Amino acid sequence: MRKSIITFIIISFSVVVKAQSFTTTEINAFKKQASSIEIIRDNWGVPHIYTNTDADAVFGMMYVQCETFFSKVEDAIISRMGRESEVQGKAAVYKDLWSRLYIDTIQAKKYYLKSSPYLRKLCDAYAAGINYYILTHPNNKPKLLQRIQPWVPFLNNIPSVNNSNLTDADIKSMYPWPTSNNAVAFNFRSLLKEEDPQAGSNGWAISGKNTKDKNPILLINPHSEFYNRIEVQLVSKEGLNVYGAPFLGEFNIFQGFNEFCGWMHTVTLSDAKDLYIENTKLVNGAYVYEYDNKWLSVDSTKITIHYKNGPKNDSVSFMTYKTLHGPVVAKRNNQWLAAKTINENIELLNVHWSITKSKTFAEFKSWLDKRVMTGTNTIYADRTGNIGYWHGNFVPIRDPKLDWTLPVAGNTSATNWKGVHALNDIPNYVNPSNGWVQNCNSTPLYGAGIFDTIMAKKPSYMLPDGHTPRAVNAVRQLSKIKDATIDTILAMCHNAYLANGAKFIPSLLKSYESLGSPATLKGPVDVLRNWNYYTDTTSVATTLSVLWVEKVLQFNIAKLKKPITNEIAYSIANGSTISLQNIDAAMQVAFLDSVVNDLQKDWGTWSVAWGKLNRFQRNDFGIEPSDALPSLAVTATPAFMGSINAYTSKKSKNSKVRYGTTGNTFVAVVSFGPKLKAKSIFTGGSSSNPNSKHFVDQANGYINHQYKEVNFYKADVLKNKEISYHPGENIF
Repeated sequence: MRKSIITFIIISFSVVVKAQSFTTTEINAFKKQASSIEIIRDNWGVPHIYTNTDADAVFGMMYVQCETFFSKVEDAIISRMGRESEVQGKAAVYKDLWSRLYIDTIQAKKYYLKSSPYLRKLCDAYAAGINYYILTHPNNKPKLLQRIQPWVPFLNNIPSVNNSNLTDADIKSMYPWPTSNNAVAFNFRSLLKEEDPQAGSNGWAISGKNTKDKNPILLINPHSEFYNRIEVQLVSKEGLNVYGAPFLGEFNIFQGFNEFCGWMHTVTLSDAKDLYIENTKLVNGAYVYEYDNKWLSVDSTKITIHYKNGPKNDSVSFMTYKTLHGPVVAKRNNQWLAAKTINENIELLNVHWSITKSKTFAEFKSWLDKRVMTGTNTIYADRTGNIGYWHGNFVPIRDPKLDWTLPVAGNTSATNWKGVHALNDIPNYVNPSNGWVQNCNSTPLYGAGIFDTIMAKKPSYMLPDGHTPRAVNAVRQLSKIKDATIDTILAMCHNAYLANGAKFIPSLLKSYESLGSPATLKGPVDVLRNWNYYTDTTSVATTLSVLWVEKVLQFNIAKLKKPITNEIAYSIANGSTISLQNIDAAMQVAFLDSVVNDLQKDWGTWSVAWGKLNRFQRNDFGIEPSDALPSLAVTATPAFMGSINAYTSKKSKNSKVRYGTTGNTFVAVVSFGPKLKAKSIFTGGSSSNPNSKHFVDQANGYINHQYKEVNFYKADVLKNKEISYHPGENIF
């Protein structure tokens, strides 16, 4: 047994960041680059960026992100750097620790230096675009970061703690707050946020055989937190011409299209993260762990996190550990858990960018074949007629006899990954005979309609996703598709049918009758009995059913055996596996009685139309939704009901109305013909300024699926031009 070598690497950041003044040379370089970048905002306020080089396009992209959501751009970067505690205080320490377990600025700098000259130019432009905004907008002061470095984009491979099958207690047990740092006063924010059952995304591709003009159509329908994206077009003389939606703080168009093809990524449970139980012990004051009957040294790293502590700044240090499987992230039942994932930061950044420039199916597929994306499915269409759907991307080859939703033994090489599945081995459909594919955060077994018996034979770890009620609705409509147009698809993706209403409400009605039809609930039951399972703003039945199924869902999750795996909890939360199995007739009726009482308490009556309860309201940042402010009725329901246009709405602190928080952030329907045609919508509007006409000018279109024409070609952009300028000209 060799002696353990403990490496101490102190990763620390100054809490009080001294502003680094930009040099005259830097300022002149910014101005020169900005002068070659033309930004044209069209009649909807959408920025179209025209440049000589791809790097200049990235500069412009980051500049307009900051124009719209500077505070959120900075927040995204702070989070990726693992420095939220310096702004939010103690509550964010463990979130920062999670990030630092996977990557830090030292590694990011190394990745930057190892990347290609082309990719470094993009990253230089990324930093320059944000820095030039900071320089030219001195009144919009950063909360922490006075200068953005070009290695920031490589902080891009941090797994989601929400999807890692861990609890706060597991993480804190491994890395308890040091007693010398006043642990009693410490109360950190939950890392595992409550499952959002209303969330979800949809991607459809329809081949020319099912469209009126014989051109393929793609539905790009991500659902996420409102106002965490922008809608933008990037055009350069180096062959870039892409339109879509990046995440704030990132420079690739994550979901979008160019003139040749388009892509939609949906979230999948077919991930590339596994937990390993490590058998450890102390030898001569150092930790070792067992692997194939040998004892290996545990690598150790000291991570220091600075945090805001009231009027002063403080810090806390954790000694963290790593095995050959990856960082040790938690302790459960007194056993260490290490998390294994991939570490392809450079290639991941390169793939997401290169996809945007793909011109053929072969080229696009070659980038998918790098197999470095995790947690995402891909839906694809192009103008030569191809459509495709790949479920997952990087999928490790594992022992199919093991349950990979739970931690596996780390003391044997028998549990190692055996390589990576080929792209053609994972569940996929390319140009299926039915002429369409769909994914709504759902199982691939119904990706082309009927249950796929061949696909069902693939390893179970490729198939953890449930058949969501959104997918049920999608398949129900797509199976009848013929002569589709952009407007046909728009109507379909806003279809008001609620699959889980049709599935569960009949059981409630039977339960009511079996208990002798209690007179106190006769009115609500009569409303539900006459319901056609379609949502509408005037529908009282929708209100009753949504609130009732919500209680059933909450009961299902509460009854799950702990620890709850993400695969099981999410499948309930998105509506796939909601069950009445352990809910007898009396409890079903009791849930309805509870819903009626809740409504009467808030509204004085149980007869509340869905549009009265479920509203959209856009306010300035920091202003809570309020029943006293104007709002709009919304037909859409939570995803767990089957509303394809999934809409998360929640009560605010002082409201009885539920206001939207997540949903159709950016949606586009694209037809790939000789000349591209598309329609899109962006929640309320493209401006974050409440005084701008573009703050809520898309709200009615968003709610009533009346989408705007996309100005893709420059002639159309110029025809509908509202303003043109260069970065640095303080138009906004």
